[in-house]
Amino acid sequence: MKNAKRFSWSEYFGNIDKTDRTQNGTALYDKLSSNNYYIFVCIFENCTENGAIYILRLNEIYTLIEDSVFTRCQSDTDGGSVNYRCRGYGHFVQQRNFHSESITQRECNVFVQEVKDSLTNKNYAFDISVSKCGENESERYATFLIESGDVQIKNINSTYNKCGSCSSIVNRLNGKSGSCNFSTFRENNQIESYSLMFESNTPSEIQTVSYCNVIGNKCGTDSDQILFICWHNTTVDHCVILNNIAVYMFQIARDNCALAITDSCIQSNSKSGEGTVTFERVKYSIFDSKNCFIKSKVLTAKVSCFWAFAEFSIALYAKRH
Repeated sequence: MKNAKRFSWSEYFGNIDKTDRTQNGTALYDKLSSNNYYIFVCIFENCTENGAIYILRLNEIYTLIEDSVFTRCQSDTDGGSVNYRCRGYGHFVQQRNFHSESITQRECNVFVQEVKDSLTNKNYAFDISVSKCGENESERYATFLIESGDVQIKNINSTYNKCGSCSSIVNRLNGKSGSCNFSTFRENNQIESYSLMFESNTPSEIQTVSYCNVIGNKCGTDSDQILFICWHNTTVDHCVILNNIAVYMFQIARDNCALAITDSCIQSNSKSGEGTVTFERVKYSIFDSKNCFIKSKVLTAKVSCFWAFAEFSIALYAKRH
């Protein structure tokens, strides 16, 4: 196990020096040091004031958080569990982490991960569970935010979260194109618009959303609320988008930009905004979403492995109590 952990760090960051933290639930606060952090197999419970991990740095920093559990953490600033704003020279990876019942008094109930807006600065979220976070459907902006750098998102399970807007995800590109694959956004509730927000800084930064399930999410219906918004060119393929509540399902915010939806199962093609939304090889369904899941061996394998980890994390947490 110890050798495996060393390999995880070297896989992403090579031989860069690091400070290890493992089996430690003490909150981490850093605004001034020069440390790089490798945080693994930790359980953070009931961390308050600044959440579990609060790192705001302008100098170069490399951080990997993996195989850890965050539960009932809260912050007076942003990010109830993790607030990682290192826009100067940050590199950040989190994988196989479990977040539950986190809240904040400002923005992003669960986590913020922001790095330098560069092609080479990693900003990865792999195999992450985010569940039952937020206090209600009318307060706070966003469940979590991933912003800038080389954004790669894979196997996020975002379910049963509540906030005023963006209860499923905010993915903000600034530096290069990015992807969100093999993820599920299910039964996240809010009263305002935009459950899923995919932003980008320029038309050349393309958002790609593939093999995702967007099911049973709820926005308000009293003021032209929208489920899925993107700002510039975006492609959606092999996705299931069913049983959601909003006035419009899709919006492309910028003129002369396009949202292309292909090879997917959707409930409606209702759309708004200045850009163009196109649909190719889509199946329309008003039936129960369980009959329309994308049959992908790759997706099934990845999700099953992820849930094996999630069950292990819950068992590990329960064993502590």
